Amino acid sequence: MFFVKILCVLCGKKLFEPPHNINKNNMKKWIIIVLGLMITGTAVAQDTVASISIEYYTEAQTNFGKKFNWVNLLSIMGELPTEKIHKRWKNGNFSIDLISIYKISDGRIADDLMVFSNIDDDDNLIINPFLLGYTHRWKKVSLFGGIRNVNNDYFTTSYTSLFTNSSAGIFPTLSMNFPLPNYPLSAVCLHVEYQPTEKWLLKSSLYNGVAHDPRKNPLHSFIVKPREDGITSMSQLSYTQNKFGNGIYSLGFVLHAFGRQYKTNYSFWGAIEQSVFDNHRKEIGFLIQGGVAPPARNECSFYYAAGIYFAGLFTKQKKDQLGIYFNGAVFTDGKENTMEITWQYQIIRAIAIQPTFHYIWTNHETSFYGLFRVIFTVP
Repeated sequence: MFFVKILCVLCGKKLFEPPHNINKNNMKKWIIIVLGLMITGTAVAQDTVASISIEYYTEAQTNFGKKFNWVNLLSIMGELPTEKIHKRWKNGNFSIDLISIYKISDGRIADDLMVFSNIDDDDNLIINPFLLGYTHRWKKVSLFGGIRNVNNDYFTTSYTSLFTNSSAGIFPTLSMNFPLPNYPLSAVCLHVEYQPTEKWLLKSSLYNGVAHDPRKNPLHSFIVKPREDGITSMSQLSYTQNKFGNGIYSLGFVLHAFGRQYKTNYSFWGAIEQSVFDNHRKEIGFLIQGGVAPPARNECSFYYAAGIYFAGLFTKQKKDQLGIYFNGAVFTDGKENTMEITWQYQIIRAIAIQPTFHYIWTNHETSFYGLFRVIFTVP
């Protein structure tokens, strides 16, 4: 509770008046689970040849008024190359990423449509395999089979990963229109990547048509029901260049088909991420995003965004990152525009802090939100 009170002070609340709907028993259970997972992961890393890494996000949210929440995300990732199992088993890799979410208040403090925090969710999640499977690689092709989510492969680039608005990580023309395996959900997947040259990369994923919620049943992420759920296919072609600063240009397509309960649906998207100055100590760049979907069958039919990125603006060796991000979306019942200003500072290698301000304009109503995020990484 002490940490919660400190967060309340940072967000303008009185020291001994944290939110009254905190479930202390749930908090204790989550802390015990987190400690158990971290200890187990550390033990596995010491006793085997697997590589283990841990990421922990803790975030205080406020509307600069009476609403406050404390959100936590734990991610434990592990990889085991097949060569470590047997020297003749080459070019293979087993991967796992377990996530757990805990927040002190149910629901979200904002009524925004595009969700200003990309680690927030409506409910707590004890544990879910965000990624679990096997990858085999050839010279230009890799193939994965197992449990996977779209956040592993699409939209998350070096610039967009800085911003906390969920739509920077996956456009609402996808997240609101398709039952995708999007954070915090996952689904059975076959994922293939083909890279004919260093500059061109083609990704394609085939998922079970619906990502089922593991909070109802821990085994729901392993469901395969193509007759009822259909099949979701995602593909993206990317081009990377470094002649005029580092840049990546992407075009993507998603298709959901064959399900009894769902009509055939599709959407297109595109993104540009380009640096205009980079001397390895400081960097300036911009990003442009856009997505479209048929208005007749989708809740969100159009999305657009633009942002500016700075690294090393106040420190050397790019230890700080500053971003300004604008986006907008058209929905069946209105429009939403947002602006985000975020700054991340790497205190030490394992700890970073990130204060962020959000301005949100939804159907002619304005609101303001702030968050203060701390990120711990091991190793």
